[in-house]
Amino acid sequence: MVLAFTLPLVPVPHQLSFRKIPAEASHTIIHSPVKNTASAIIKEQPVETTTPEETKQLINVEVLLQVLIYLYWFGVIIFGLNFLMQAVILLVRTNSKSVIQDGKFRIVEITEDKAPCSFGSSIFINPEKYEWETYNQILLHEKIHIEQKHTIDLLLAEIALIFQWFNPFAWQWRKALETNLEFLTDDQMLRHDTVEKESYQFSLLKVAAPQFPLSLTTNYNQSLLKKRIIMMNSKKSNVHTTWKYFFLIPLLVLFACLFNQPAAQSQNLHSNTESKQSNHTGRNENRRKLVCRYQKQYCRNYF
Repeated sequence: MVLAFTLPLVPVPHQLSFRKIPAEASHTIIHSPVKNTASAIIKEQPVETTTPEETKQLINVEVLLQVLIYLYWFGVIIFGLNFLMQAVILLVRTNSKSVIQDGKFRIVEITEDKAPCSFGSSIFINPEKYEWETYNQILLHEKIHIEQKHTIDLLLAEIALIFQWFNPFAWQWRKALETNLEFLTDDQMLRHDTVEKESYQFSLLKVAAPQFPLSLTTNYNQSLLKKRIIMMNSKKSNVHTTWKYFFLIPLLVLFACLFNQPAAQSQNLHSNTESKQSNHTGRNENRRKLVCRYQKQYCRNYF
C-alpha cells in the first residue's frame, strides 16, 4: 500500500522517462507597418484567437470536471461516515456487553448470532454457540490476529478505500489483504502443538454464521473457507523460491518510467518561464524607451 501511494510521486531521470516534455505554446503575432507614432508600437502584441466552438467545449469540460469533483467528495463523505459508524458500533459493543479480561485480551460475550471476530484487543464471541474445543480454537485464532496487530492493517485499508472508493482495484486489494491476513493466522495456528489440522479445519466449517461482522474486524470464519483449507494443505514455499519476487523490481521501474513525472521537466518549465518573463520585461522596456523618444521628437517638431 505504501508503494502504491508513494511510487507515483518519485521523479525519474529525464533520460529514463518515456514521457515527453510538452512543447511551449506558440502565440500568433500580428505585425503591422511601423509608423512614426507611439500608438503604432503598442499595436504589435501577441493575439490569441479562440472560436466560439472551442470556448463552448472548454466550458463543458470545466463543468464536467466540477461535477466529478463534487461526486468524488460526496463518495468520500459517505464512506467516511460508514467508517465512523462502524467504529462507534464497536465501541458501544465493547462497553455494553459482558467482558472477561484474559491478560491483555478482552473477551466480549455477545448474544447475537454473528461470527466471532476481533478488533484491537477485544474478541467478540457468543460462548453458548460452540463446544469447548471449538471455543478455545476460536480464542486462539483471534489472539493471533491481535498479537500480529491485524486491526491496524484493516484500518489503513479502510482509510485508503475512503479516498479510493471509485477504484475497483482498491476493493480487490482490500479483499486480497483480508485473505492474506487469514492465511498468516492459519499458518500460526497450525504451528501450535495443541492444534490438529483436521480438527481446526472442521471447526472452521462448523462456525459458519449467516451474519458476518463489520469490515473493520478480523473474522474467524469468512467467505473464503475453500481457499484457506487449500492453502493449509498446500506445500509451503521455501527460501529457494523467493527469488521470483525480485522480478517485481524491474516491473516497478518500468511503470515509474512510463507514468512518473520526469525530474528535469519541472526545472525546464521553470527556466522557460523565467526566460519568458525576462524577455517580456525587456520588450516592454524597449517599447517604453521608443515611446519616450517619439514623444520627444514629436514635441520638438511641433514647437
